[in-house]
Amino acid sequence: MTLFPTEQWLAQYGRRLDESDALDDVSAGWGVGFDGDIRMVIDDVPLAETTLGDLPPEVLAELPEDIRAGVEDVTLAQAPERFGEHIRPTLPEIVQDLLRQIEENVHDGAIHAHIGLREGSVTEVETLTDPDARDAGFLIHGSLTTWQGILDGRPAVSALLTNDLTVQGNQVRLLRYASMLGLLGEVAAEVETTHLFAEPGPSVTRNVVDAATRPGVTVGRSAERQVTRTLQDLSLL
Repeated sequence: MTLFPTEQWLAQYGRRLDESDALDDVSAGWGVGFDGDIRMVIDDVPLAETTLGDLPPEVLAELPEDIRAGVEDVTLAQAPERFGEHIRPTLPEIVQDLLRQIEENVHDGAIHAHIGLREGSVTEVETLTDPDARDAGFLIHGSLTTWQGILDGRPAVSALLTNDLTVQGNQVRLLRYASMLGLLGEVAAEVETTHLFAEPGPSVTRNVVDAATRPGVTVGRSAERQVTRTLQDLSLL
């Protein structure tokens, strides 16, 4: 199992995407003649609200029990300073790496994951240490809670309909490739994932919308074909 949201999870996701035959089927032409790179922005990462004791058991499993009991109340926001350069080398590797990723990858409460995508090929994946250092053609914003739901099987279309996910980029292309965007969520749900942060339960409204949007990529492809025909009629493609 891979911890989300971490660099290791993003690497696994990139491999899954690159190996996906379904993605090849729905992404013909994506990124050809335009910037098809996608940035997943994971907002509202609760560092100040989450303690080391709240993390999955495997994160602290290698610490001696007495030391573990003494640090369980330290929040993730406090941890990088609490475990300075002299103490950190004595910690288990998984804890050292987590502290590094907190310091380098969380900016104003958000994690920015860049995915290079051209047709069915993933050209790169990177968790950005400087979100302003590079551009992407499409930005997908959602809270950590929303992304967790998608990894647990919530249809991405449902999250879009409820504005839990928002997408910035060329709207005509987004309509044309609607099924591809849905598939990005489906592939994410295939990654064997352990959530680093606790998950709240879904709302009644979300459950209703989720159920209504579960037909999946087949319906999405039909809608995509209809949108493409309409846009061609309007000379927009």
